[in-house]
Amino acid sequence: MKKILFAAVVVAVGFTSASAQYGPRHDDRDRYENRDDYRRGPMTDINRMQREARQQIATGVQRGTLTSREANALMAQYERIEDRERKFSHRGRVSPREARILREDLQRLMADTRRMSDRRGDHWARDRRRF
Repeated sequence: MKKILFAAVVVAVGFTSASAQYGPRHDDRDRYENRDDYRRGPMTDINRMQREARQQIATGVQRGTLTSREANALMAQYERIEDRERKFSHRGRVSPREARILREDLQRLMADTRRMSDRRGDHWARDRRRF
């Protein structure tokens, strides 16, 4: 029993630091992200969706609506999308078809994140009648 409790504490502490790792990444380019979207092409939308997906996972971990196993699975899915993006952009740009594929993958990831978070039940914040 002590081993299980110790393992749970280690995982909880690990995810406390992991939520900072998977949270939103801020750099100087974010300030200019919405400027001149028509010149930047389809990657602006994809980058925004990637930030939103990371933020959803981090929020789920922080609220406790995602378990460590679920968060790891979602981050693995996110990493596969990033790998695909790197493969697509090896020529320096992404075609409209490739951008559509990346957008669909990211939408699926965000839907999975919402589904997993909702299944765990964050309903107490929405439904005050339970207390």
